Amino acid sequence: MNIKKTFIELIQIICGTIVMAMGTGLFLVPNKLSTGGFAGIATIFYYLFKAPVGIVMIILNVPLFIFAFFKLGKKFFLKAIIRNSISFHIYRCI
Repeated sequence: MNIKKTFIELIQIICGTIVMAMGTGLFLVPNKLSTGGFAGIATIFYYLFKAPVGIVMIILNVPLFIFAFFKLGKKFFLKAIIRNSISFHIYRCI
């Protein structure tokens, strides 16, 4: 039962990441719009320095990964790593 729940959570993370990456890569960046949070900061870095959005988002998330590992546990940390590695590859493809 626990494996099924973990698999469903992983599928949900992947689907949400795909929607966010497509929205950012196909709508926000081409139209020079920005959102809030790290996605917005990464978009601004793209406009100013032509730095890839996915790489900037991973760099910005590293301190949060470290904090999550120590405060929220290994399980949350692994989910965050999976989510961001998937989003990084999707941002590179779009």
